[in-house]
Amino acid sequence: MKEKTPEFCCDKLVGRIIEKYKTRDNFASKVPMSIPTLINKLNGTVDFKRKEIFRFCELLDIPLDQIPIFFYERT
Repeated sequence: MKEKTPEFCCDKLVGRIIEKYKTRDNFASKVPMSIPTLINKLNGTVDFKRKEIFRFCELLDIPLDQIPIFFYERT
């Protein structure tokens, strides 16, 4: 029996991206990351890598102790 992977919600992360960069496209160019890759990560299709999480935090002024709030909130 295959164990179900937990679903995570990145709504707060998307909100911060829009707040700081106005569009996902603007943010993706700063990371740098392709738009499809960014969308897949935000939708939970592809997992974030540790380095990407730290880069996002740097660009979005997210304190490291708030990583769970922005990246791992359960749906």
